[in-house]
Amino acid sequence: MIHTHRQSFRRANAGFTIVETLVASVIVVLTIVGSATLVTIANRRTISTRQLVEMQRVIDDNIREIKVLARRYTCCSGVCSTDIPATISTTTPPAAPNAPCLTRDWRSSSYYYPAMDLATTTLPFPNTTTPSEPLAVDQICGNNNNFMTPFRNAVNLVSTAQLAASSVTRATEIQANKVLRVTFTDTINNRVARQVYIRPAMASFCT
Repeated sequence: MIHTHRQSFRRANAGFTIVETLVASVIVVLTIVGSATLVTIANRRTISTRQLVEMQRVIDDNIREIKVLARRYTCCSGVCSTDIPATISTTTPPAAPNAPCLTRDWRSSSYYYPAMDLATTTLPFPNTTTPSEPLAVDQICGNNNNFMTPFRNAVNLVSTAQLAASSVTRATEIQANKVLRVTFTDTINNRVARQVYIRPAMASFCT
């Protein structure tokens, strides 16, 4: 009887050990799976953060290029453009100009507005009814869309290659008071990543 009792005890102990082992194995497996999931989530978040940082960097670069165009935008020739004036006054001092554009330095106020009316210009400028540079600029300034369209066109030519590589698109829209709204959209999450409002320096010289 004692021998039988000992065998039963051993079997009971053996059964308990197997159950314990199975439970421990399940716990270990769950722990490993849980850890792997956490690592995966952490990696995804790290990648997402890197993508976000890179996205904001290329947007910043793009905005800087656009702001350069906003400073360069001038109507001193009677036609508004982001091109630096090809013909400027050669007189010294520029108080007696021989060309509507006095300088190629956009830091100077005389870079933006025509300094004189060239007698040699006989045909009306685009979107105006006059061949006079100062009067043409006044007419262009009076029409928000005419004034802003050349600037918007120049902005739209700024490269979007880096933006596309970072899953960003760019859209522009002319606003009131000579303002251009530039919207950068995150195409991965389908949301606006950045929106800026840019007003060319030339707008301050419109009368």
